[in-house]
Amino acid sequence: MAHWAVAIVGKLFGTSGIRGVFGTEVTPELALKVGYALGRSGVKKVVVGRDTRASGLVLQKALASGALAAGADVVNVGIVSTPTLGYATRKFDCLGAMITASHNPPEYNGIKIFEKGTEACVMRERDVEEKVNGKAKMKAPAAEWNAIGASSNYDSAIRDHIEIALEHVDCACIARKRPKVLVDAGNGAASVISPYALREAGCRVIGVNCEPSPMFSRRLEPNAENLADFSKLVRACGADLGIAHDGDGDRAIVLDEKGQMLGLDAQLALMCESELEVKHGTVVTTVEASLAVREAVERHGGKVSIVPVGSREVAERIERGKGAVFGGEPCGEYVYPKAGMLADGVLAGLKFVHMFCEKGKLSALRATVKTYPIMRGKYAVKDKERAMAKIKGALMKMGGKKNTEDGVRIDFSDSWLLVRPSGTEPFIRITCEAREEKACRELYSKAEAIVKNSVR
Repeated sequence: MAHWAVAIVGKLFGTSGIRGVFGTEVTPELALKVGYALGRSGVKKVVVGRDTRASGLVLQKALASGALAAGADVVNVGIVSTPTLGYATRKFDCLGAMITASHNPPEYNGIKIFEKGTEACVMRERDVEEKVNGKAKMKAPAAEWNAIGASSNYDSAIRDHIEIALEHVDCACIARKRPKVLVDAGNGAASVISPYALREAGCRVIGVNCEPSPMFSRRLEPNAENLADFSKLVRACGADLGIAHDGDGDRAIVLDEKGQMLGLDAQLALMCESELEVKHGTVVTTVEASLAVREAVERHGGKVSIVPVGSREVAERIERGKGAVFGGEPCGEYVYPKAGMLADGVLAGLKFVHMFCEKGKLSALRATVKTYPIMRGKYAVKDKERAMAKIKGALMKMGGKKNTEDGVRIDFSDSWLLVRPSGTEPFIRITCEAREEKACRELYSKAEAIVKNSVR
């Protein structure tokens, strides 16, 4: 219990909500205070959900207790995907809190705030942070005994999300093809929705790690290393494609019929093309977007709008801008504005199934995307701000066109480099791409040397 009495001061929110190790960085005390802050934000209702982590229930109940004590009603949705929680806040026109640490290890947990169908803006997060840290007035004691909020359950949240997703794909086309699809939910929140949505769309579904459990059968980040066994299963089962999710279901990573990952950049490029074929317009993506994505958008008559990393940034630009038809990050998070202003891995999976049914094997589609050598890496650091200050000073001495909106991105004639701090983990990330492999390696080595010298 002593570990729970930590000082809750300083910056709480990263690019994807609050996140940290349970018991030291993310505690029931913190969840209680966040819930109380949400309840004191002038709202009448707060929706609360969680992923499958062992610490999820205690944090969910603590946050709900705080909101109730502040006088707000609480709507419990239980174990759901993050987009399910987001859609629920739109239905009730209210705030919401998702207890999740997404792709982080099981000892982590966190809180992501939604408001009326999208991730809460920076101003909302700042308001909560100031209330939690005691920098804003938050009247005490709690609500009077006869003004405490009421608690209820929203049992149809998953059902409603499935119906939203199915409305935005051609289920008749999918049902005619009856594709065989393997789904790996990593025992996370997508377990309770993705296999069922695919079956209703007309797929023959084989679930892998689709039992909701705090004992994850694989690491939750859906990358090549963690999906090695899944890749073999896709090939062995003769599946038409495979879909893998992270811990909270806002990402979808796709494998072709050979069990090969499409690749984050090629996958995004294919989705950009698919959405632009339906309607021309602007595609919103982030500073991490590759040359392949830019070329795919331009080839289909679209324009690219660049924002900092984070699905919230993507959704906000879509909402503010004119003519944006789609938004996505090269991590498998896609925003379909006709469905909602949030990243929806369940809908993304269905979209790729429809793509297969309409256009054929994903391996052939993947071959149409011209990609270039790209390298990514991350380096542990204790003080991200201090390290980035040193890194920025060194990078600014290099040539090229520089963008410092999110880390430091440098564009050269045939390559680009991005060095930025992770918004959710204690790492500095490097991404670089070049038209030639040798140039890519050389550029990465220069950046790596700078980063390693700065994180010591």
